[in-house]
Amino acid sequence: MPTLNDTAVDTLTWYSAKGVKQHFELRRDDAVIARMTFDPSPAVEWEYRAPHAALVVASDANWRMRVVRRGFLGLKSNIHVEGTNTGVLEAGYFLCRGTLAVSQMPNHRWTGGIWEGSSDSFTHPEGFPVIRLDRGSYFDDVKARVAVLAGSTPPRDVALLAALGLYTRLLMNKTCE
Repeated sequence: MPTLNDTAVDTLTWYSAKGVKQHFELRRDDAVIARMTFDPSPAVEWEYRAPHAALVVASDANWRMRVVRRGFLGLKSNIHVEGTNTGVLEAGYFLCRGTLAVSQMPNHRWTGGIWEGSSDSFTHPEGFPVIRLDRGSYFDDVKARVAVLAGSTPPRDVALLAALGLYTRLLMNKTCE
């Protein structure tokens, strides 16, 4: 039985856009809330140095995300966010734990799992979960399901956290391809 903190206030879904590679849409039912589009990859690039740049556009905001690998063999990463809000997600080994420091919002804690079927979440500094990303479905072109757990979170912050969560899950190879 789910606890009170695990009950979703709202449910959003990240879909893979039909016929367009590296383009994703965040939807509430049939309404598109945000879009994420990755830049084309260069012909040759070492994975350790690849920034995997993506543009996220929501109704009232846009962000550019890119990863910078660090540490031994690039097992740690910083994900830079630029645009309406600017900041960085400093993640540890395998992107499993990290701290998100972004302007105009409190720092959030990122908790991810290594296993493909595991859930990932952003937690508010006061300790309550804000959003949780769950496994998608290959057959429905669903990349991730997003459960909004804190109803008082502004829509712009939800869009940013959901986009950053999907971006991180894609870097971790935790989406159904």
